[in-house]
Amino acid sequence: MAAKLYAVPASHPCACVEYALRVKHVPYERVDLIPVAHRLIQRIRFGGGTVPGIVFEDGERVLGSRPILRTLEHRAPDPPLLPADGRERRRVEEAELWGDEVLQPLVRRIVWQALVRRPGAIQSYSAGARLPIPAPLAKLSGPLVARIQTGIHNAGEADVRADLANLDWHLDRVDRWIAGGVIGGERPNAADLQIGAGVRLLATLDDLAPRIDARPAGELARRWFPDYPGRIPAGALPAA
Repeated sequence: MAAKLYAVPASHPCACVEYALRVKHVPYERVDLIPVAHRLIQRIRFGGGTVPGIVFEDGERVLGSRPILRTLEHRAPDPPLLPADGRERRRVEEAELWGDEVLQPLVRRIVWQALVRRPGAIQSYSAGARLPIPAPLAKLSGPLVARIQTGIHNAGEADVRADLANLDWHLDRVDRWIAGGVIGGERPNAADLQIGAGVRLLATLDDLAPRIDARPAGELARRWFPDYPGRIPAGALPAA
């Protein structure tokens, strides 16, 4: 019996966990959930309204990308996602925590604000997903979903302007971790996956892709996540 991964299409923490499941050769079945509606479903199933959530074959339930990766380290130690050396492990965990608590919400805010401005791009993020809703209805509800998500994630225009003003500073941090060997090695670690997925989702915005791809951070994101659903054409984010 395979584990069940409950995910939202194009979610960066879900992409992080899905990569870890594959690299550790843990059989799983992905269950795609409808954005916004997933919050109630996840709260009933896991006690929290976020994704990803996973139910392992023995019934153990884990919610959230970092807790899931720790559980996977225990269940399937090889290949490891965390260094054995204590000092190196602390550096990776620090980067992973930043990827979860700082980068992850920043990416959500920027993407959802861009989708409010370009609602026609929403369907592209569901490519390959098996949503329990007819495609025409999903298309019609997309603009409303985007507006609800901006409220849930505090993705107002002022917030996103601040995120974009500070984006290069955040990418500089990722580049320094790559230069210092914390991430970007031959095999991905937990921080590679947490950060790489977030940066890769940002690069689906044509307004930001050139700014990201020119950096080591962009190369790292595309190395671990070469195929990522979704694209928002240029002009969604005003130059100002």
